[in-house]
Amino acid sequence: MADTFRYAKFLLLLCVIAIVPISGCTTGTTSTGGPGLAIETFKTSLDSIDSGERVGLQLEVRNQGGYNGQLGNGVPVIAELMSIDPVEWGVTPSMVVDLGTLLMPDTDSQTQGGLGKANWQLIAPMLKRGNDKAYELRARVFYPYETNVRKPVWFVTAEELRRIVQSGDALSSEAQTQSNGPVSVTVTTGNFVKANEFKDSKFQLQIKLDNVGGGQVRGEDYPVAISVEWPQWVIPVGGYCPSQTQWIAPLYTDVPMGLQQPAGTFVTLWNGKSTDVTCEFSILDPPSSRTSGEFKVHIGYIYSVDGVTQLTVKGTEEF
Repeated sequence: MADTFRYAKFLLLLCVIAIVPISGCTTGTTSTGGPGLAIETFKTSLDSIDSGERVGLQLEVRNQGGYNGQLGNGVPVIAELMSIDPVEWGVTPSMVVDLGTLLMPDTDSQTQGGLGKANWQLIAPMLKRGNDKAYELRARVFYPYETNVRKPVWFVTAEELRRIVQSGDALSSEAQTQSNGPVSVTVTTGNFVKANEFKDSKFQLQIKLDNVGGGQVRGEDYPVAISVEWPQWVIPVGGYCPSQTQWIAPLYTDVPMGLQQPAGTFVTLWNGKSTDVTCEFSILDPPSSRTSGEFKVHIGYIYSVDGVTQLTVKGTEEF
């Protein structure tokens, strides 16, 4: 019985040791967000304060994606405190802060992407002595972004395809290239397209969009503006690619003023996570020999990532 008791105490001690380092990680947020913009730092200057005491709140955001903004001078970024009452906390300078424009990383010079900073000053709420309270502080970072994809595809004639098969050779396209963004694009149409000599030869282009950025596409029903470019010898059936677009401009009631909204035709992400669209093409002028054609997909959207930290306020007031 004594051995069993000592063993139980040993297991309990191991549990406590394992828990302590994890619980100490709740005072700040690092590397929140995926491709695109990431919150590198979101923390308070103190872990706990007395009611009525002043405390600093720091936010640092970096552009680590592959987009430089519409004018090429950086991505505009706005941060907003979300979970506290600005009057109760005496927030300065304001709940919403413009972080300016952030450049993407430069691989040639091996420099990091631009870093934006915000520093708030808070005054803790007045709490009765002995009434301590843990608060969750949340900052939401909004930014417009784009993802661009290039997908090369071989177009081959029926005769050439027979020669390739009979000789045992393989035919594969170049890999898709994609800029780094929080919404990824996967374009699929096979390694080659059989370009029959007949004008009614058709094939499909499949496009999959996935939210991989650890945040959320903003706007009603998670809208993403999409456009597709194709080789000059093909045309989309019905005249549109993709055909599942929504022509009405979406609503952005959940975005701060000052961010430019995407324009064009839109698709929506199911539950904010992903969507699949398909384009069917006809070949107008079949190539007479093996020819590489290039499809380009461009998407634009407004995205947000959240940073969360905690602060304990100790009640000191005599009510």
